[in-house]
Amino acid sequence: MENKKVGQNSKSQIPTEICDTCRKENLAFGFTHLTSKDGGACQKLCSECYNQFHAMQSGFPRPETVNFPPVMLHDSVGKAHIFYFDVRLSTGLGIKSFELVDGSPGGYQFSVLEHPDTPVQEVYAKLYKKIEAGLAVRYMRSSDFGAELHHDRLYIKGAAVNGRICQRADGTPVVIVDGVEYTWEEFGETLTSHEGFQFRLECFDQCEETEISPNPQRPDPVWWLAKTDLAEQEPQYH
Repeated sequence: MENKKVGQNSKSQIPTEICDTCRKENLAFGFTHLTSKDGGACQKLCSECYNQFHAMQSGFPRPETVNFPPVMLHDSVGKAHIFYFDVRLSTGLGIKSFELVDGSPGGYQFSVLEHPDTPVQEVYAKLYKKIEAGLAVRYMRSSDFGAELHHDRLYIKGAAVNGRICQRADGTPVVIVDGVEYTWEEFGETLTSHEGFQFRLECFDQCEETEISPNPQRPDPVWWLAKTDLAEQEPQYH
């Protein structure tokens, strides 16, 4: 899968903030806001300063400071996606990758969480593979009825869909599938090709490893009708 690092000029289009501790300018999406117990002023900490603060509080080793540059990757249909990275110490050493939509994290997002002693480059390598695997899968397909019929629709390609649950600023619930935002009504319409089927909705944390195939392996409900048996039962004509 083709990929390349994104030039620094892309940073100028993204909002930035000044860290209250190191006073460095950083991309605005990597900040943590801390409040004091006595109700004092809120502190804005960049990822590096927050990781140092968390390491002191938790006793975890302070992760190596690495500012991973944005990376451009292409999905299964050749569309380019630019990913940004945020290294964060929490219950472990995690890295989150995401696209930017209107200057804020959106689109495709991937995360990994490892033991706090894990080298940060090793965590990054695992995340990179996860991104590549996620982009290689596509869950939606067009009905391809043709433009002249004026009723093309999207349907799910297989029997399973992976996505992310979100909500808009006004509270409207939405889902992200293939890096695209859909309302629940729009998403429901993509399932009509499976009318009458059962379904199971299961939620996972972003850092968890999950099955990503649109057609996961399942036991055959009519196993006794094996293809080999059917072939033997078919009449032969000469």
